[in-house]
Amino acid sequence: MKDISDKKALKHNTIALVIIQVLNYVLPFITLPYVARIFRVADYGVVFFAQVIMDYFVRLIMFGFDFSAVRQIAIHTNNKKGVNHIFSSVLCVQLFFLFVGFLILSLIVCFIPKFTKDWLIYFFTYLGLIGTVFTFNWFYQGIARMKFITILNIITRVISLVLIFTVIRKADDYIWYPLLNSSAMIIAGIVSIFFVKKHFNIRFYLPKIKTLWNAFKYSSQFFITKVAIALYRQTNAFVLGLVVTSTAVAYYVAADKIFFAVFALYYTFIQALFPYMSKNKDIEFFKKMLKYVVALSIGASVFLFAASKYIIWIFYSAKYLNAVNILQIFSLSFTFYVFVDLLGFPLLGAFGYVKETNWGYILGGIYNVSGLIILYVFNNINIYSIAALVSSTYLVMCLHRVYYIHKYNLLNKKGA
Repeated sequence: MKDISDKKALKHNTIALVIIQVLNYVLPFITLPYVARIFRVADYGVVFFAQVIMDYFVRLIMFGFDFSAVRQIAIHTNNKKGVNHIFSSVLCVQLFFLFVGFLILSLIVCFIPKFTKDWLIYFFTYLGLIGTVFTFNWFYQGIARMKFITILNIITRVISLVLIFTVIRKADDYIWYPLLNSSAMIIAGIVSIFFVKKHFNIRFYLPKIKTLWNAFKYSSQFFITKVAIALYRQTNAFVLGLVVTSTAVAYYVAADKIFFAVFALYYTFIQALFPYMSKNKDIEFFKKMLKYVVALSIGASVFLFAASKYIIWIFYSAKYLNAVNILQIFSLSFTFYVFVDLLGFPLLGAFGYVKETNWGYILGGIYNVSGLIILYVFNNINIYSIAALVSSTYLVMCLHRVYYIHKYNLLNKKGA
C-alpha cells in the first residue's frame, strides 16, 4: 500500500508551494504596476536586464543542487548524519561559487562599457544572491517541510513590498529598487539560518576536499541541465539586451514575467511531485494528476491569449502595450512548457532516466542558441522573433520528453 503519509505530505507541500509561488510571482504584481508607472520604460528595462544577468549567477551558485540535493535528502530523510553531511557539502560549494560569481561580475562591469554605466544596479542586484544561498530552499524541499519556505518568502515579500512603497517615489529612484529587494532576501536568509539550527539541529562543518569534490561531481550533471535551461530562458533576454534598446527589453520582460507568473502556479505542484515520485514512483497517481494538468494548462493558454491586452494594461499601463503580441506568442506554447517540466524529473528523472531528462534541456538549449545565430545572421533579432523562437523551443523539448516516455513505456510501469 502506498504511503498515505507521503501523499498527505505531498498535499501539504503543494499547498505551501502554491502560497510560495503566489508570493514569488503574483505578489510582485502589486508593486509592478506601481514601479512601472513611476520608472521610465528604459530604466525599467535596465533594472530587469540586471535580473536576467543575475539568473546566470543563480544557476552557477545553485549548481544543480535544487535537483540533486533535493533528491538526495528526500531519499535519506531519516538519516540525520547523512542529511547533515549533504547540507554542509552543498553550502560549502555554494559559498565558493558565490565568491567566484562576484569576481566574474566585477570583471564584467569593469571592462564592458554597457555594464559599466549601470554598475551599481548590477552589484545591488547581486547582493540578493547572498539571501538565495542562506534560505536553503533545496533543504526544506528535500525534507518536505515547505512551510519554512513559505514563511521565508512571506518575510522577503512583505519587507520588499514595504520598502518599495516607502522609498520609491520618483523616476530616478529606480537605482534603489534592486537594493531594496536584495535587503529583504538577506534578512530572510538570516532567519533561515536560525530555522535550520533550531528546528532541524543542523550543524555546519567543513567537509574534506574529497567530499566536496564528490558533491560537486554528482551535481554537475544537474548543473548542465540548469545551464541548458538558461540557454533558452535567460539567453534570449540577454541577447535582446545586447542588441536592442532597453525599452524593447522592458516590453519583452513585461510579457515574460506574466507568462511565468501563471506558469509558477503549475510549477508548485511539479516541485512537490518530484521528491514524492523519487521516493514512491506512484505512476497511477501521476497519470491521474496528468489529466488535470492537461485541462488546466490548455485553459490557461487560451486565457493568456484572449486577455493579454487587458493583463498588460492592468499590470503595466498603456506604456507597455507593445508587450501584448509577445505575451500572445508565449501563450501558444504554455501547455508545452508545463509538460517539459512535468514529464521531466517528476517522471523520467524519478524512474532513473536522469540522463534522458538532462538531454531534453540540452536539446532545447542547442535548438534555441542555433535559432539565435540564424536570426543574427539574417539580422532579424527583435522582441517578436525571439518570442516565436522561445515558443518553438518548448515544442521541440516537449516532443523529446514524449519520445522517451513512449520508448520506456513509463506510463505503464508499476510503482516500486
